[in-house]
Amino acid sequence: MTAIDDDTTPLVHALVVLGDMWTLRIVMWVFNGHRRFQDLRTALSISDPVLSRRLNSLVDDGILDTRSYQSNPPRREYILTDAGLDLWGVLVALWIWDRRWAGPHHRDAHITLRHVTCGHVSRPVFGCGACGAIGVGVHDVTGTVDDELLRDTGRRRSRRSPSMTTPIDSSGVLGDRWSTFLLSDAFTGTRRFNDFQSNLDISPVTLTQRLQLFVDTGLMQREDVNGGKRQEYRLTPKALDFFDVTTTINAWAQRWLSDDGHSGLSLVHTPCGNELIPQFTCNACNGVYERKQIKFEGRISDL
Repeated sequence: MTAIDDDTTPLVHALVVLGDMWTLRIVMWVFNGHRRFQDLRTALSISDPVLSRRLNSLVDDGILDTRSYQSNPPRREYILTDAGLDLWGVLVALWIWDRRWAGPHHRDAHITLRHVTCGHVSRPVFGCGACGAIGVGVHDVTGTVDDELLRDTGRRRSRRSPSMTTPIDSSGVLGDRWSTFLLSDAFTGTRRFNDFQSNLDISPVTLTQRLQLFVDTGLMQREDVNGGKRQEYRLTPKALDFFDVTTTINAWAQRWLSDDGHSGLSLVHTPCGNELIPQFTCNACNGVYERKQIKFEGRISDL
């Protein structure tokens, strides 16, 4: 895959590559067989220039490749590389979060996920592939963040995305230039303004705006401590559920962007003592999901 630069930590590299509101929606459509420019444009209701830039970036980043299907006039279609296909777990995690939290009017609200193995429309359950436990959440995991990753968060941003807006969905969280870093820092236990600012090297004005937006969108709640002299920001269940997304992206970064299998963030499943291997289980048959045995179905509504 294309390197951002030689000293970028794999997780931050992944967040830069994937941190765009369009990227993973395009990947989902290609994953389901929509490979041609005009089909993607119609499905996503996206302008030609925006779609062209995103597709070129996905090719440059090693997520998509091109294949000619017509010579006169020349036409090409887009196919997922092995790295792109391996984003299927991230797509599942995003779908789960939107089903729970984005609301019935979300543009992808009618999408369902079918487990081809058993034939049922399924609601996946997140778990640990190392020990087989299901229902794993952020409180079941011990996280260790490398100093290099903390330094990187202050230097790297999403290359293309606007600020997060309301109402919020999973692609909006990922596509915001600060939200994923802020959530990741909060997952490790950070709660106070000064600590967020120090860890992320973020300006006070930007941090104030982001924290307020997180409160407004229900991702955080503000609490007075020490008799009201200080305030802490605590993650709500809505934010804690985004842990599945962060975890699957981290695992993808370990596989595809790291020479030694380490991304800058280590997540150990505390009960079994092993590095957490993200795994989704079908709630209908209890079978473990595999890439070739899932299918997103239904009409994705216009933006």
